[in-house]
Amino acid sequence: MKKILFALIGILGLVAAIDPIAISPDQPICRLYGLIQLFGTIAGVLVAAYAGFQLTSSGDNNERNNAKLMLSGVVIGLIIIWIAPILVKSLVGAGDLCGW
Repeated sequence: MKKILFALIGILGLVAAIDPIAISPDQPICRLYGLIQLFGTIAGVLVAAYAGFQLTSSGDNNERNNAKLMLSGVVIGLIIIWIAPILVKSLVGAGDLCGW
């Protein structure tokens, strides 16, 4: 399960690295959101790696619980970052919003 989660986070990181480049320069808000997605995903991957290291190397239950909370926070944050454009598109009823 952990391997699938980390693979999914890595794939999202690669998609985030490509996405800001594909957006046309006449949409500055879309480019800004693309950069927020990119840096948020990179930070999420780094924090998830740190939490995984803490989870596997710690013997103290309190530290392990903190690492689990950190990892679940990263997953929830990444879900919010990646679902937000779809949610906005469906709420606004836009046909094509920033290429999403």
